[in-house]
Amino acid sequence: MAVISIIVPFYNSEKYIKDCVESLLSQQFPANDYEIIFVDNNSTDSSVNIVKRYPRIKLVSEGRQGSYTARNRGIREASGRVVAFTDPDCIASPDWLAQIAEAMSDPVVSVVLGQHLMANDSPLLSMVQDYENEKNVYTFGSNDGNIYFGHTNNMAVRRELFNDVGLFVERKRGADTIFVNSVVKRYSTRAVVYRESMTVRHLEIEKPLDYYKKIFTYGRSRKLYRNIANIPPISYSQRLSIFKNVIIKKNYSYPKSLTLFILLIAGVIFWQAGALSAGIYKN
Repeated sequence: MAVISIIVPFYNSEKYIKDCVESLLSQQFPANDYEIIFVDNNSTDSSVNIVKRYPRIKLVSEGRQGSYTARNRGIREASGRVVAFTDPDCIASPDWLAQIAEAMSDPVVSVVLGQHLMANDSPLLSMVQDYENEKNVYTFGSNDGNIYFGHTNNMAVRRELFNDVGLFVERKRGADTIFVNSVVKRYSTRAVVYRESMTVRHLEIEKPLDYYKKIFTYGRSRKLYRNIANIPPISYSQRLSIFKNVIIKKNYSYPKSLTLFILLIAGVIFWQAGALSAGIYKN
């Protein structure tokens, strides 16, 4: 039985999937202690053929469309005591599994979330990344379970937790946050931790516009799942506190601080636009 099972759902991911696979095969972690499960979700490109080149990868298929449906299929296939999730457009740092194992050595911890880096370290993306990491530090250090969220591009869960809380709600977006919300309500905020040294690099976010597209999607998703879990976004005053923390911790100059502020204002606009668009979407 594996100690950790890694689950990666994919759909038409040929651009990045090779890098993802190789990062998972190159972990600084005993090979016999983890398994890798890729779940094909009806891909029509060469993604499946790329995965098949690696005999160590367990490849399964899920015919019902949806990334959370595919993740649930992976959970059913998993043998590990801990289930780790990432996405096919992400590459895990070499010590990713070691970081997960260390976090899970605390028996109180049932869910651990890590930091996702941008595709490159350009000046603008680096500033956005500083803010997003500080937002995570603030959120998961607040002990306010109402603002906790999930992100399955860098998340690990004790396998037994799915027996208690259930699998992911099978919807287009937001099931990871709904899941974390359920865990916090059942076990308290102590069960969920954020570990900024547990990193994956999100290859899809190559420029600020890619980041804003994600923000738009998150704004729409948050609005859509409020009927299942009424999880409020962090307030503007909290966002301002996070902004100030970034400036102090990273010793930002005035011009750099102003640039970050403008980037964040644009993010708020995209978030609100996404929320307004929710009326024409389902799930």
